[in-house]
Amino acid sequence: MSELLHGRGPPTSKHAQPADRASTGAVWPEFSLVAGGPLFRLFCRAHLADSDLGHMGQRICVVVLIAWLPLLILTIAEGTAWGGVKNPFFSDVATHLRFWLALPFLIAGEREAHELMRAVASRFLQRGLVVASVRPSLEAAVNSAHRLRDSLYPELILAVLVLTLGVAINLQRAHVLTDSTWYRLPSGGTGRVTLAGWWAILVSVPIMQFLLFRWYLRLFIWTQFLWRISRLELKLAPTHPDHAGGLGFLGGATHGFWPVLLAHGAILAALMSRGILGGQTTLPQYKLEICLLPVVTLLWAVIPLLTFLPLLVRVKRAGKNAYAALSQHYAFDFECKWMSDTPPREPLLGSSDIRSLADLSNGYRVVKSMQVVPIGKEVVLSLMFLSLLPVVPLALTLVPLDRVASSLLKAIF
Repeated sequence: MSELLHGRGPPTSKHAQPADRASTGAVWPEFSLVAGGPLFRLFCRAHLADSDLGHMGQRICVVVLIAWLPLLILTIAEGTAWGGVKNPFFSDVATHLRFWLALPFLIAGEREAHELMRAVASRFLQRGLVVASVRPSLEAAVNSAHRLRDSLYPELILAVLVLTLGVAINLQRAHVLTDSTWYRLPSGGTGRVTLAGWWAILVSVPIMQFLLFRWYLRLFIWTQFLWRISRLELKLAPTHPDHAGGLGFLGGATHGFWPVLLAHGAILAALMSRGILGGQTTLPQYKLEICLLPVVTLLWAVIPLLTFLPLLVRVKRAGKNAYAALSQHYAFDFECKWMSDTPPREPLLGSSDIRSLADLSNGYRVVKSMQVVPIGKEVVLSLMFLSLLPVVPLALTLVPLDRVASSLLKAIF
């Protein structure tokens, strides 16, 4: 029972925990959004991951080196690492941001999401949010999410799309460039893709695109899982201190997506830096893209939790009606007792009636402030800030560096 309530145990559906004493012998799998799938199994066979998403450092190093190290070796061999072209490899900030910032965070996000979401299902039991009759339905929702996560076909389809349509798009982008870069050299009227460019188009960029789209697959699984939970018979309390009827822990679990949102910001910063540092564009020209980052944050943080919106609206409405009726009866009785022409003989000082009236008023305020989406503003704002963080250094391009240094020296001395 204690193991079930505290959410300990392996994360995948292949491992199960003992059921509590009140159950009928069924096993309860712990929920994990990321500890499964073909790529996860491949990492496990290569000893780059375990059931708890360990060996994260080794996993990041191997993937980053596969994507980035051959580019370094090939550009050195072709003489485009430090010079020889208008945009050499070491001067390409966009490439390094993608493979040294965005790509590691896409991998590191798995461990964070796993740790914050692994106990989501067991908390519905631990906090008494589900009645005994719907426990099989809760387990079915977990198992359904795990089956989709572990299925070969979704990731296979993503890989095929990235290696066909994605490669074609990346190759087309390389051919339309006019400047000489480490991945494309002018040759005749069309230019030719270098060996490093071919590695980037066929291996490096597809790796990052696959990991990014794989996260969107997991977002779909997370949304589907929450949708199935929201259709269950849940015991929610409108006066719960988390102001979400008792579902506030879902907002905390959503915070596990912060590395993925930081990776989105790094990808945008890479896109912007190429034009800004090349002198073709300025930061204000990307205001639309910058405004879209918070929208991406809302997509990851809020939209999956909107599945609980109808349920929480009903709970809030019922709570307000119930507390309004209770408050009316209590306030009427209070006035009849203390505001009448013949007040009671008991002293008003120290009476519990006033304290009860204040407690009832506080409870009604909690019901009125109940959120219909189980996530706090502070979580959403912190995720938005993290997604915009990689873009912040580009603001220095609006002010010359010598002017910034001069202002700092004047402030100090």
